[in-house]
Amino acid sequence: MTYPNLKNKHLEQAIIRADHSGEGKKKYFGKIPNKCIILYQDPPFNYLKKKFKGKYQKLDVNFSWGFKGIYYTKNFVFCMMSGIGAPHATLMFEELIALGINEFINVGIAGGLRKFGVFLCDKAIRDEGTSQHYILHEKYSYPNKLLTEKLEKVMKKYNVTFERATNWTIDAPLMETKKEVEIYKKEGVATVEMEISALFVVAQLRKVKIAAAFVVSDVLNDDWKDMNQENFVKKDLVKVTECAIDCFSK
Repeated sequence: MTYPNLKNKHLEQAIIRADHSGEGKKKYFGKIPNKCIILYQDPPFNYLKKKFKGKYQKLDVNFSWGFKGIYYTKNFVFCMMSGIGAPHATLMFEELIALGINEFINVGIAGGLRKFGVFLCDKAIRDEGTSQHYILHEKYSYPNKLLTEKLEKVMKKYNVTFERATNWTIDAPLMETKKEVEIYKKEGVATVEMEISALFVVAQLRKVKIAAAFVVSDVLNDDWKDMNQENFVKKDLVKVTECAIDCFSK
């Protein structure tokens, strides 16, 4: 049996569309910036709210339940996901696209297969189920080349130490096995998380641009320890967010 169960289901017409009520489109389409920073952690989100205090407005839309907050400044929208995983992220991503946003930078934490650090994603292994419903299965999905190069240049300008690398996206974080890590390390994979391969696919299908960078908060080895709350992780998330701001401020 193939997956999804219905062969070539991506060629069929979907029943529900993003912002199906039309309320968000009427209120915001063409009236808000067409760029968006997507976040998943409190430190960079709170940093943005503090940095732009008095200079941002709340986006009042009927899908706001999917975010811990969604706001817009003069140059960009910024939001923080309220959930994790590809199903949640793609649902919210579709809603943002429906508002007319067509450029996105995704900033979040990831597990590391080799070491801690900051990684600019140049492709992602599609080991999640969501993207398979959008297009035929292939091993990788890709970010927008030009936006990724732009983010890379800004990260260098800000003296952020980082590497370009492949990411592994998986739905089951408690089933990241030693065998998989061993195989993917040999392939040069550096990070693992739960959303980006699906977002790359949706971006491709909807003809919008997306780039992504990750800060490693834990390394998958026998001495595994979650370092999510450590200062170096928080600082790196803010650094990368600063780079995203720069990308979208001109």
